[in-house]
Amino acid sequence: MKHSVLLVALSMLLISIPLSLFAQEKEVTLEKVVVTAARDEQEIRKVPANITVISREEIERSYAQTTVDLLRNEAGVVVNDLRGTGKNVFMDIRGFGEIGPLNTLVLVDGRRVNEIDLSGVDWSQIPLEQVERIEILRGSGSVLYGDNATAGVINIITKRPQKTLSVEAGVSGGSYHYNNETASVSGKWGPLSAILNAGYKATEGYRDNGFLRAKDVGGRLIYDVDDRLSFNLSGNFHKDDTGLPGNLTKEQIHTLGRRATKAPHDTAETDDMYGALGMKARFGNLGRIDAEFSYRHREVSTFFFDPLPQPSFDDRRNLTTWGFTPRYFLEIPVWNHANKLTLGLDFYKSDSVIFSNSAFSDPPQNKTEVVKKATGVYLLDEFSILENFILSLGYRHEWVTFDLSQETPDSKDKVRDDKAAWNAGLDYFYGKKSSVFLSVKRSFRFPVTDELIEFIFDPVNFFQVTEVRLNPGIKPQTGLQYEAGIRHAFTDRIEGSVTFFRVDTEDEIFFDPTSTPENPFGANKNYPKARRLGAEMGAAFKPFRWLNLWGNYSYTRSRLRKGLFSGNDIPFVPRHKASAGADVRLGKGFLFDTRANFVGSRHLISDFENSVDKLDKYYTVDTRLSYSYKGLKAFVGINNLFNRKYAEFGSFVGGTQFFSPSPERNYMVGVSYTY
Repeated sequence: MKHSVLLVALSMLLISIPLSLFAQEKEVTLEKVVVTAARDEQEIRKVPANITVISREEIERSYAQTTVDLLRNEAGVVVNDLRGTGKNVFMDIRGFGEIGPLNTLVLVDGRRVNEIDLSGVDWSQIPLEQVERIEILRGSGSVLYGDNATAGVINIITKRPQKTLSVEAGVSGGSYHYNNETASVSGKWGPLSAILNAGYKATEGYRDNGFLRAKDVGGRLIYDVDDRLSFNLSGNFHKDDTGLPGNLTKEQIHTLGRRATKAPHDTAETDDMYGALGMKARFGNLGRIDAEFSYRHREVSTFFFDPLPQPSFDDRRNLTTWGFTPRYFLEIPVWNHANKLTLGLDFYKSDSVIFSNSAFSDPPQNKTEVVKKATGVYLLDEFSILENFILSLGYRHEWVTFDLSQETPDSKDKVRDDKAAWNAGLDYFYGKKSSVFLSVKRSFRFPVTDELIEFIFDPVNFFQVTEVRLNPGIKPQTGLQYEAGIRHAFTDRIEGSVTFFRVDTEDEIFFDPTSTPENPFGANKNYPKARRLGAEMGAAFKPFRWLNLWGNYSYTRSRLRKGLFSGNDIPFVPRHKASAGADVRLGKGFLFDTRANFVGSRHLISDFENSVDKLDKYYTVDTRLSYSYKGLKAFVGINNLFNRKYAEFGSFVGGTQFFSPSPERNYMVGVSYTY
């Protein structure tokens, strides 16, 4: 049973070829269009990369609770939900392990939402009810997107108004006192269209002190002046309160139970808002311009309580980001061959202010500010050697500066750096949904502020900081990636894909927990070399109009090369991951679907020596029964059907293993109506 998901995924791909001989041949429909791979509309078959689109229909059919729940089913994407609420998630693509979130760029409508510190992406600020589709680009996107796009790019595209007037409301509930209420109204009147969304979500969580209460209000206003000029104004307000149950040792799980916490008073509050103004302009044969100006302000307050004589630690962070991202597209033939040129500029200024208050540190209250400015220029050219054979070449150069200031001790520091990325790809498409591709890509990642800031402690009083600086020894990470794959539609009912990849990185940034007199709590360092080899495969088969089967499997081998741990596996990377599912239309509006996920064993975070027991492999099965009639939709579902007891997160710190137990069997029910 433990290997059933893996076998199903492999079997579906292997049987697709012979089955295609017996399936009725029909004309294949046009391929889905994506925007992530070229920052403009492009057919998937013309992209030299492994890319997936999760459509709105698939989102509604899944009845997932959170955005990250959808990503669990995708090949090569490993989701580690620390608390089971969908807020704090380690998202990893192609085997980067603990630093996966720092190497995966997440966008909302093309606007980056990764922070400049270790906080990463707050997935709770992306309500699933506002999502139209999700695009997943595996492999480097450094040329088009710059920093953080080493392993891949996830672009979450929100809804646009489609009807003259539409009103939607929904409510759902489930285990652990989960409830979710949503409402939206949208309309389209001539050149003007608008949509407004609102939602409230609350849960006590699987773990004690694992609660989450989140509120969201967002919308979009679009004005199409004519077919040559359009303006887009969007924004969202998000607020949440959450508990921080922390991790448990094996002994604590055994004595206190899986749902217990040793941190019943640790909490965090988040206020997050953004606004974006976009413009699209066409100039006939002179090309097109897309531009966006964005603003985001985020405030996070975290309180940690320790049962020692003077217990509290309070951390408050204000992060403000301004962005300006114009792009120019020119499509004119070159030597009678189709050619598309993309030129772009990305400018971001991020200001992070940290207020810390600790009874143990000296001084007890302090203020640290880091300002990051990043400017990147890029170009991408897609040249049709033949009508169905495309050569793509891209280049990017990015410059960054970090400015640091701290009150006590009075410290100021500045670091400048720059890096280049490039790619070359060949794509041959031989059917309306079939193609084969090959690519080579150069990538980079700059350190985030928490990796770059270095605190020097008094060798006698570990809690007294004697110096704060930007560590000159931390270098940007660089990498070279090779990728080859095939996407093939045997018929309109059978599709399959296989992708092979190799990723070589240099100066990969990781946290070394080794204590030294200057850094008693460990320090961030560069590792000389690492290599990742892998394969991703998937298949979909629709033998009957009422039955849809799909499956995928990914293999990833991530190893350290040279250095102290040469030859060891990179922690927190499973070699095997697989997903499979079936959608069965029962008639009269009823649909039954099931999803199974398998994640293999892996070394714990920080276990670079590969010296302790691995995090156990696990599988889960989720099922849904839904009913749809005109605007009415209802569903009932069971997650973790077989009540597997597992943990998605585990670490090895100070000689002790820690785990964050994942939810057991739980239930969901919901209803919505659209007018």
